[in-house]
Amino acid sequence: MTEVPPTTSTPTEAATWPDSVLALLAVDDDPHAEGYSRDDWGGWSDDDGDCLNTRHEVLMAEATASPFLRDDGCLVTGGRWLAAFTGTIVEDPRSLDVDHFVPLANAHRSGGWGWTRDTKQRYANDLTDPRHLIAVTASANRSKGDRGPDEWPGDRYPDFDPSYRCRYADTWVDIKLRWSLTVTSTELAALADMLATCDGDPWADVAPTAIIRLGEPIDLVEPMDLGEPENGDDPPNPGDVRNCGDFDDYATAKAWFDTYADAYGDVARLDGDGDGEPCESLPGGP
Repeated sequence: MTEVPPTTSTPTEAATWPDSVLALLAVDDDPHAEGYSRDDWGGWSDDDGDCLNTRHEVLMAEATASPFLRDDGCLVTGGRWLAAFTGTIVEDPRSLDVDHFVPLANAHRSGGWGWTRDTKQRYANDLTDPRHLIAVTASANRSKGDRGPDEWPGDRYPDFDPSYRCRYADTWVDIKLRWSLTVTSTELAALADMLATCDGDPWADVAPTAIIRLGEPIDLVEPMDLGEPENGDDPPNPGDVRNCGDFDDYATAKAWFDTYADAYGDVARLDGDGDGEPCESLPGGP
């Protein structure tokens, strides 16, 4: 598949919204389901070199009260957040996952399978659009998984705030268009139903500098430096690069955890209660 550049045209904001926006989406009812590997999309990076990786940059940006940092300034350890999807107030960052609004596996199926590894990693760490990565409760992220709006939220996640339906659908559409990703027919129908609940463009009242609108160019980055092993034959320290929601089941999470735990401890903080068992709420957990 030839990589498609991001769209450079902006739809006319007129009385036909949202139909004019939905019409820009490419429909593909035969998504590419094979070949997805989470590792191809890399972990959290630190593109600006300030020692805060992407996860903690999002936590800093979305905090509704001044966040607390570890002494070295490289880790968010406290604060207050209004978690997307549920409207839950959270004060312990360990209770939050930083979620790819359009999940990586969904992006893979809808066009990302043909991207280079560099582009995949750029997508996984995109901070230029503040809606692309969001802080959500761990339970919401695990419920969502890689599902699209035709499968989630609805009855699958009753804690979803119904007032968020409009912004959820609009954000999903904008990200898919910005990254030239396709939708299925059922996905498109679900988006249309959700957008029908909107009273106009939900982002119309947001300052232009605060949000990336449709058509904003996407700058690619150089390949990520994954570093050299730090402790002899040990694998490189991955850092805080995974949420429990990135794993399909407990066994997968446990295998990842065990790869690094002996050398580096619980670097991604997957073991909330310190019993040596990560992501115990996932299917197959103890």
